[in-house]
Amino acid sequence: MYRYISEQGFKTPAIINSLKIFVRDFKDVSSISITKLNSEEIAQALEIHSLQWNQSKDSTRIQREFKFNTFKETFAFMGSISAVADEMNHYPKWTQKENVVNVEISTNDCSGVSVKDILLAYTMDQLAKDITNTQIISVCDSPKVVDSQILNAWNQNFSKTEEIMQNFYKNTAQL
Repeated sequence: MYRYISEQGFKTPAIINSLKIFVRDFKDVSSISITKLNSEEIAQALEIHSLQWNQSKDSTRIQREFKFNTFKETFAFMGSISAVADEMNHYPKWTQKENVVNVEISTNDCSGVSVKDILLAYTMDQLAKDITNTQIISVCDSPKVVDSQILNAWNQNFSKTEEIMQNFYKNTAQL
């Protein structure tokens, strides 16, 4: 038991610290060095950013289904994501039918999930929320949220890491 606690004590802060990537511009993402995340790291990253994505059984990709109210919202979402993906030079695999978009994200260079995938998933979630809260008249309409707002929120989420680490240390101290 002591060995497990000791291993976890060193591992959890290291995992959290390895996930801290501060991004100023989506164009900077292509220069981020990538490391394949393991299942635990993926779960931690999804928790830090409050993402409702699922990881595949083999932890090589994350996936999610987005449902929109209208076909116009669906295409506005896909158009907005296309612009961001071009800036990031990182693209999702998706299928669309009516007002539903199924998305899978992975990083080919590491044959698995990297922080780039987590950032793209986070961006997709933020844009989807904004689109569902905006009246979309035309498929050419874009959400009101801007890149800097998304990236500022992404960067601020890492303050949650301190809270997670404090809870971890508190729980292990009680053992």
